[in-house]
Amino acid sequence: MTISVADIKFVRSLQQKKFRKEYGLFVTEGIKPVKELLNSGLEIERVYATEALDFLPNDHIVISEKELGRISGLKNPNRVLALAKIPTTQFSWEKPLVLLLDGISDPGNMGTIVRTAKWFGVTDIVCINDCVDAYDRKVVQSTMGALFHVSILYTEIDNVLKQADDHGYAICGTDMYGDSIFDFKPFKKTILAIGSESHGLSEGIRSSCKGLISVPNLESEQKVESLNAGIATGIVLSQLTKKTALG
Repeated sequence: MTISVADIKFVRSLQQKKFRKEYGLFVTEGIKPVKELLNSGLEIERVYATEALDFLPNDHIVISEKELGRISGLKNPNRVLALAKIPTTQFSWEKPLVLLLDGISDPGNMGTIVRTAKWFGVTDIVCINDCVDAYDRKVVQSTMGALFHVSILYTEIDNVLKQADDHGYAICGTDMYGDSIFDFKPFKKTILAIGSESHGLSEGIRSSCKGLISVPNLESEQKVESLNAGIATGIVLSQLTKKTALG
């Protein structure tokens, strides 16, 4: 089957946030991410593939490798591309540990953080202060399917502070000069705030924190100034989830 010029333009348009928002769709590429997508329960719009892979739905559209290259956002397209509906966020504010991303603008860091959070069982993620779109192509690819199993809420700082107060959360932020994560005792309900690499936590969040925590640098010469946001989040979550009973 030949893909139409109109469909090529449509799929490629979804690389831009404004069109993802307009159509309520996002793109996933590659065998593992598409497998995860198909098993996630999200609503699938259509699937394109260069061959009849055994995990694909019966109504998938077979196209040539050249055609896949024309709709793909990857340098080396990997046999299958799917369009799915962006889910309506289901957010309960009931989990004992919620992740708050404060101005995370790098797609790679966002993807790593989402993937790491899911690994440690943290599935409620709040984004404020111009975080990158979670359905950006680079974010989707770097989560390797974890994105389809978490709830991501984009909101304003005032709403976060209200929800924290209403639902009994203490906000704790990461800061290179904070107390060691290895000594930190989590609250019964904790919102873990991760700031951007360039600016750290916003003043509104920092001033609302009940505690600031850090990953201590154990290298005596301290030639490395800081960890990137994705790695720091992984280390902090590995410690917090040892001490917090996740629901």
